[in-house]
Amino acid sequence: MRKSEGSVLCSSCRRLIHVSEKTCPHCGAVAPSLFGFSPILRRYLGENADLPGLLITVNLALFVLSLALDPRVFAESAQSFSIFTALSPSSEALYTLGMTGGVAITFGCWWTVLTASFLHGGLMHIVFNVMWTRNLGGVAVEAFGPARMMVLWLLTGVGGFVLSNEVSGAPTIGASCSLYGMMGALVVWGRRRGGSIGANISRQLLVWAGIGTLFAFGVGGVNHWGHLGGFLTGLLLGAVTPMAQRSQETRLVQLFALGLILLTVGGFVASAARLGPMMLGGP
Repeated sequence: MRKSEGSVLCSSCRRLIHVSEKTCPHCGAVAPSLFGFSPILRRYLGENADLPGLLITVNLALFVLSLALDPRVFAESAQSFSIFTALSPSSEALYTLGMTGGVAITFGCWWTVLTASFLHGGLMHIVFNVMWTRNLGGVAVEAFGPARMMVLWLLTGVGGFVLSNEVSGAPTIGASCSLYGMMGALVVWGRRRGGSIGANISRQLLVWAGIGTLFAFGVGGVNHWGHLGGFLTGLLLGAVTPMAQRSQETRLVQLFALGLILLTVGGFVASAARLGPMMLGGP
C-alpha cells in the first residue's frame, strides 16, 4: 500500500526523510519517496527482496490459472497420463494469457515476448523451471542486484522469444529463455569478476548450459532458438550491467525494472482482451 505519512528512506540516497518531501534535503533527488510508493519498491526490488521467490510465485499462480481457464485438461490427463504431458494447459488458455508465436504474432500481439516467460506447458515443465529459477535467480541477485536481475530476466526472455519468432514462428512459452539468459549473464559476470571464484562460476555455468541443451535435444519439442536467443542476450547484457559488489543499484534502475514489470502486466491484460474472446469464447 502507498504510504501517505511518516518517514521513509529516500529512494536515491537511502537516508531518512518525511514522505511528503518534494525534494530530498540530503541529495536533492526529486520525488524522493516516489509519491509514497518507495517502500513497496524497496520491498520487491530492494536489497533484501526475495525476487526468485516472487518469480516462482507468479509462475505457479499463472500455471494454476492456465489450468483453471480450460479445465478439460484434467480429464485428458486422467485418461492418458504421462509424466511429460501431465497437466498440460490448452493452447486456447495459453494464448489467452500471453503465449507468443503462432496466432499471437499473426494478430500483432508483440507484447507476448514479455508475457510468455511466465507461462508453462505442463507439470514437468514448470517443476524444472521453478528449480532453476530458485538456483540461478539467487546467484544472479547476488551478482547484479534484484532490480538489475529483474531487468535481465525480462529482457533476456524477450531476446529469446524474438529470435524464436523470427526463425520458426512456432507457439512457445516458458521461463527457460530467461534462465538461459541468466546463465549467459553470469558467465560474463564470472569473467569480469576474475579470480578463481569467477572462473569457476563461469566454467560451471557453461557446463550447465551445455548439459541443459543436450538434455533438451533428448526430450524433444524444446525451443532451442529461444534458448540460444536468451543466452546470447544474457552474454550481451551481462557485459554492460553493473556488478552489485562494485555499484549500488539506483532508483533509476529500480524504476526501469518497475516499468518493465508494468508493461508485462499490461501484456497479460492485452492478451486476455485481444485473444481471450476468440480462444475461450465469450461476448
